[in-house]
Amino acid sequence: MKKKLFVCGISALMIGMISCNSQQKSTKSSDTEAAATADNSQNSPDWDGFYSGILPCADCVGIQTSIELLKDGTFNLKQVYLEKDSAGFDSSGKLTWDQEGNTITIGEGECPMKLRVGENALTMLDCEGNEITGELADYYILAKADPDLVEKYWKLTELSGEAVVTPEGGKEARLILKKEGNAVNGNGGCNSFRGTYTLKPGNRINFSKMASTLMMCANMDTETKMFQALETADNYVVNGDTLALNNAEMAPLARFEAVYME
Repeated sequence: MKKKLFVCGISALMIGMISCNSQQKSTKSSDTEAAATADNSQNSPDWDGFYSGILPCADCVGIQTSIELLKDGTFNLKQVYLEKDSAGFDSSGKLTWDQEGNTITIGEGECPMKLRVGENALTMLDCEGNEITGELADYYILAKADPDLVEKYWKLTELSGEAVVTPEGGKEARLILKKEGNAVNGNGGCNSFRGTYTLKPGNRINFSKMASTLMMCANMDTETKMFQALETADNYVVNGDTLALNNAEMAPLARFEAVYME
């Protein structure tokens, strides 16, 4: 009789353990499903894209950083140490999301890069996944490239409210903002130029001082004012095929029109 009771007790205990394990699995499954359907960055339709900015650097001017996030869950990272004799750093691979679906990790090692995915921006975190604070906090934010802005041929049409007309036989004043390396190049109407630009959330933009050829032309006024507009601009507005470069809330410094090549 005692033997039967002992066997029954073991059976009841095993059934209880199985039931408990099933409940735990069910709870974990429910948590996973809840995370998959939660309102987070991972479920946003537009988290993928091209992000860039200049990260702080202890022994250089800054680290030009470009990150492309792809819908298939992979990334392409490129970093260049500005004003240093370095070929830069390229990396690609699989990205991982945290449980909440708001932070991604790219790369490997003791301190892989952690980035919080926000609206049109990536915020770099420290090794423990905490937000970086202090005076340089804003410099750890990478802005998403505006597809309406980059990789277009922008013809200069207006400077400080005055129409710009290309003289017969002359060169169009123009610029193109490239995604790769945040490079900008163009022509001021006489000289070719190149430089870089930096985007920040809120349609903010800054251009570096442009390096240009040194030709002399009959009328250099348009080119001079165009370079001044680029150096002064701190925000932009794209409206259809029109680009305006502005300083604060003042009247546009320069207007451009998109030209599409046939």
